[in-house]
Amino acid sequence: MPDEKDREPERQTDGAEERGTDVLDAARGAASGAAETLRNGISAVRDVHAAARRHSSARARLKELSGALEADEAILARREEVAANYDEIVSTQSAIVTDAVSEITRQQESVERLESEASSLEEELSRLRGEHERELRPYKQIMETARGRSEEASRAVGEAKRAVRGAESQVKDASERREQSISSANRAVDTSQTRLRKVQDELKRAQDGSADASAIRQLQDAVTTELAHVESARSEVSVVTREAQASVDAAQTHLWTQKQSLEEAQREADEAKREYDERKGDYDDLLAKAQNEEKGLEDRIESLRSQADEAKAAHDEAAERHDAARALLDEAQSVHATPEETARLRQSVSQQREAVAEQQGIVDSLAEGERSLRTRTRGARLALLAAILVVVALIVAIVVLVVTAQ
Repeated sequence: MPDEKDREPERQTDGAEERGTDVLDAARGAASGAAETLRNGISAVRDVHAAARRHSSARARLKELSGALEADEAILARREEVAANYDEIVSTQSAIVTDAVSEITRQQESVERLESEASSLEEELSRLRGEHERELRPYKQIMETARGRSEEASRAVGEAKRAVRGAESQVKDASERREQSISSANRAVDTSQTRLRKVQDELKRAQDGSADASAIRQLQDAVTTELAHVESARSEVSVVTREAQASVDAAQTHLWTQKQSLEEAQREADEAKREYDERKGDYDDLLAKAQNEEKGLEDRIESLRSQADEAKAAHDEAAERHDAARALLDEAQSVHATPEETARLRQSVSQQREAVAEQQGIVDSLAEGERSLRTRTRGARLALLAAILVVVALIVAIVVLVVTAQ
C-alpha cells in the first residue's frame, strides 16, 4: 500500500485538472452565450429594418394613391359644378364674349386712328422744324457776325487799355527824370555859387590886407572864371528844364492820344455790344416763337401716343376677358357633351377611395407590426449594442497596452 504522504500530491494534481476543466467549460459557455447574443441582436436589427422598409413603402404608396384621388376628386367636383350651372355659364360667358369682341374692335379702331393722327402730326412737326431752321438761319448768321464784331471790339479795348497803361508809365518816368535833371542842374549852380563866394571872400581879404597886385589879379581872374561857371550853370538849368519838360509834354501828349484811342475803342465796343444784344434778342425771340410752335405739336403728339397706349391696354384687357370667357364656355360645352366621362370619373373616384382605405389599413397594420417588433426586440438590440461597445472597449484597451509596452 502506498504511503498516505505519497497519495497527497496525486490528489492535488487531480483537483487542479478538474478546476482547469471547469474554467474551460465556463469560457466555452460564455463564448457560446456571447455568440448567441450577437446572432439574436443582428437578427433583431435586420427584422426591424425590414419592417421599417415595408412600412415606408406602404406609406409612399398611400401618398401616391391619395394624391391621385385628390386630383380626380377636384376634377369631378369641377365637372359636376359646371354641369349643374351649365345654362348660367353659357348665358353669362356668351355675353362677356360678345361684349369683349365689341370692345376689342372699338379699341383697335381707336389705336389705329390715334396712331395715324400722331404719325401725321410727326410729319408736320418734321416739316415745321425744317421751315423754322431755314427761317432762323440768316438771323443766326447775323447774330454770330455781330458777336464776332463785339468780341473783336472788346479785344481792341483791351489793347487800348494796355497802351494807356504804358503811356502813363512813360509820363511817370519822364516826370521823374525831369525832377532828377533839374535837381542835378540846380545842385551844379549851388556848387558854382559856393565856389564864387569863396573866391570873392578871398579877394576881399587880399584887398583889405594890402596883398601884392599879382595875387589880387589872380583872385580877380578866379572870380571872373567862377562868375562864368555860375552863368553857365544857370543856363544849363534852363536848358535841362526846357528839355525835360519837353520830354514830359511829349509823354503826356502820347498819353492823351492813347486815352482818345481807348475812348474811341470803348465807344465802338459799346456800339458792337448793343448791336449784338439787339441781334441776339431778335434771334432769341424768333427761336422761342418757333420752339413754342414745335412744343405745341410735340404735346399733341405725346397726348395722342398716351391715348393710344391706354387704348392698347383696354384692348388687351378685353382680349383677356374674351379668352377667359371663351375658355369657360369651351369647358362647359365639353362637360355638357361628355356626361359619360363624368360618370366614369365618379366611378373611378369611388374605386380610388376604396383603394386608399384599403392601403390605409395596410399602413396601419404595418405600423403596428413595426412597433410591436421594436418592443419585442428591444432587449436583443440593446444587448447587441452593449456587446459592440465591449468589443470597442477591448480593442481600445489592447491598443493602449501595446502602446504602453512599446
